[in-house]
Amino acid sequence: MKHIQLIRTAMAVVAATVAITGCSRFEEEDFFEESPSLRIEHAAQDLQETLVNAPQGWVMQFHVGTGAGVFPGYNLFAKFENNGKVTLAGNHPYLRDGNANTYTEASSLYQMIKEEGLVLAFNTWNDILTPFVDPVAPYAAPKDLIKDGAGMEGDQNFVVVSYNDDEVIMRGERHRAEVRLVKADRAWEDYIADTEAFKASITNSTITSYYLTTSSDTLYYVGLRNGRYRKSERIVDPLHVDSISCCFTPNGFRNEHSDELGGHKFQEFTLAEDKSCLVNEDGTVKVIPTWDTYIINRTSLWTLDPSYFTAEQQDLYDRIAAELLKANKNYVLESINFGRTTGAGAVTGLVLRFYTTSRKTTTNMAGLAMDFTRPQFGQMDIAYSDDAATDNNMNALTRNAAELPALVKAFAASVAGRYNMTPDDYFLPKGAVLTSTDGTKTLGIK
Repeated sequence: MKHIQLIRTAMAVVAATVAITGCSRFEEEDFFEESPSLRIEHAAQDLQETLVNAPQGWVMQFHVGTGAGVFPGYNLFAKFENNGKVTLAGNHPYLRDGNANTYTEASSLYQMIKEEGLVLAFNTWNDILTPFVDPVAPYAAPKDLIKDGAGMEGDQNFVVVSYNDDEVIMRGERHRAEVRLVKADRAWEDYIADTEAFKASITNSTITSYYLTTSSDTLYYVGLRNGRYRKSERIVDPLHVDSISCCFTPNGFRNEHSDELGGHKFQEFTLAEDKSCLVNEDGTVKVIPTWDTYIINRTSLWTLDPSYFTAEQQDLYDRIAAELLKANKNYVLESINFGRTTGAGAVTGLVLRFYTTSRKTTTNMAGLAMDFTRPQFGQMDIAYSDDAATDNNMNALTRNAAELPALVKAFAASVAGRYNMTPDDYFLPKGAVLTSTDGTKTLGIK
């Protein structure tokens, strides 16, 4: 496979460095024996042939703005023809004439300009690209991110930095944002649908932060789902924040710029085989959703799965249900839960959920205080004390069910301990299996 790198400088009349490996349409000795001008001419012909020779066209990972992370990255699409025609497509929010967020195609002209290096120019109006370039910003563009008369600071002329058969790396000629063409492996609308489905599977409004980690270092990504997010040393009140923009792909995302953590470089992340995280190009950097803190801190209750109960826990559960009937003959124990509740009578701990048979849709709760903490990644400490407080609802029940607090405390003692957590989905847990670190207990939550 050929790899050609073109370095453009203002000082040189022609500065083009060409490195060729594998199968190339040029012999290396002959290529470097050519004059610089001929070299650029042949490189232009070779690049155009590469662009045209893409049966399903190219995905254009497009960025705008002179400042990193000003806008998210956008997936556009391009199909080049030898006659200078290009068809672009996209479904971004700045399409005009009522096409916002709707898949749209538009054709225009392109040109390979041979200056100090190669410049790929989209030099006629195109409804897909031009809204990013127009000094009059699209109506939908956030006004706080736009400079007067500069629009969204997108480019239509791109300096070619390097290319091979499957990828073209470019830089905006004016605003210098990095833009990448990567050969499409599926129909464009399928690429959009697959990308949006994948994005929805790894980003959500529940978990909005991620560990960015190597074997020795950890930082945080916050707000990834927006495609314009921040990197910091901590989530709350960070001392330093870097803004980053990315383009999502059908199996990950790619940042506009290469970055480094603990001596490990990264730019693109893809889903790991076990679906627990995203990994960089060489597997040394991971993006892990903060699912463990979500499980511990979620402000709605987890239900303990009875199928994981020990014989002792099942016996306590049955006795608690029987004791509830002493409090009120119409009370039915629905489940035993733990976690945090909010609002009036909020409780953190073990919670009984029960209903009245005459009004099954009305759920009642009674709680016993417990503590839930995170000793390290992927672990939960469930702490219980014999003098744990009971809430007002539990206290009211004990007027006719005197044994209830003791039974609930016995159940709490049976689940206390340190656990390793395995969620059913690392990016949006709807349940988990908790296995005690000493291997003696297992809890299921859902």
